[in-house]
Amino acid sequence: MVLNTGDAPTPGADTEPRALARGFNHLDPAIAERAYETLGTIRRGCPVARSGELEGFVLVTGYDEIREVAQAPDRFSAYVDGLGAAAVVTEMREAVAPMFETDEEHHHQWRRALMDFFTPAVAAAQEQYVRAICRETLQELIPRGAADLVCSYTQQVPPLVIGRVLGLAELERAWLSEHVRALYDAETLTEAQQVGRVYADFLLGQIRERRSHPARDLLSCMVTAEADGHAAGEDELVKMTMLMVAAGHLTTADSCATAILQLLDDSALRERVTGDAGLLAPFVEELVRCEPAVAATGRTVTADTQLGGMPLSTGDRLLLAWGSANRDERHFADGEVFRLDRERSRAPHLGWGAGEHRCLGRHLARVELRVMLEELLSALPDFRLQPDATVRRTFGVIRGVAALPVRWSRR
Repeated sequence: MVLNTGDAPTPGADTEPRALARGFNHLDPAIAERAYETLGTIRRGCPVARSGELEGFVLVTGYDEIREVAQAPDRFSAYVDGLGAAAVVTEMREAVAPMFETDEEHHHQWRRALMDFFTPAVAAAQEQYVRAICRETLQELIPRGAADLVCSYTQQVPPLVIGRVLGLAELERAWLSEHVRALYDAETLTEAQQVGRVYADFLLGQIRERRSHPARDLLSCMVTAEADGHAAGEDELVKMTMLMVAAGHLTTADSCATAILQLLDDSALRERVTGDAGLLAPFVEELVRCEPAVAATGRTVTADTQLGGMPLSTGDRLLLAWGSANRDERHFADGEVFRLDRERSRAPHLGWGAGEHRCLGRHLARVELRVMLEELLSALPDFRLQPDATVRRTFGVIRGVAALPVRWSRR
């Protein structure tokens, strides 16, 4: 049953949605394949509901409700313990990353300090570098005739790009790329902690170098920037840099993998964008609406309030399911369907976030995704899934694809 805005639910009518919400755990791998089907059922019955998983949180799935939270930092703080995007750097749990976990004026000061590195013009200036990395990577792949495009392509390009934006030298970018991929590919907690310590030490060395000899790069700006008259401490800077790399690497890599899977599943769509590279920009935008890489982020309630009719108490943790918001029937007709020619809705999609924490790097991500797809379609025009390949989607903080085993004609 779809509840129209303002309708009062019939007692007992939303038993199934509330039961699904109570057991919803976005970190459970079993949820991935049916994530949006499950979230849709929850959203239509109760767009704000409580989950008993992960020590308890409030699951927010509706467009209006998620946008309200994102635009009300006075009631909903971006700092949340153990839930959402910051959980990707659990080894630095006690530190607060200024750009990602603060709000209002403190956050605004940081955003103003860093935004010059993420303007549309600066993003466009990175295109030549992105294209060169793509071509170099693909030239190595062509003779093989087969590869997993996730580990061999989509995960290769983004860490080098964000490394360049940070100001790392070429060999340092290669080191960063290797270790950040090792961190997120770790199979055990012990392995992740070991790689994480080495990675954090590397970033700390870079931070100390910039403090002594600042340059004209993003990392130097982060080190020397002040908010409320104070520069960030070393732990804050390490965590913020880790999150900056994760934002630049994980989201773009997983978005590209999801885009490739979309093209593999829809041959007519693939033929259209292959024949007209100008369609890749709207393709990327619709992809971000339909399957945003950032699947869920957290907020903390800072004062007793209510959301969607549900009373909330100070300290309650919220999980915002962004992709669910972009499929909300109240704003997006056929929101579950990917449409290259989708007309722009009066309500902007939330694939890049909303409010003061809207994705700072969205212009760069658009350039990377467009170029990565254009170069892939040019270099491997007949790539296809390998026989009997099983493709597994991922879902959690990030939405992506575990692997894309494909083959193509050697040239």
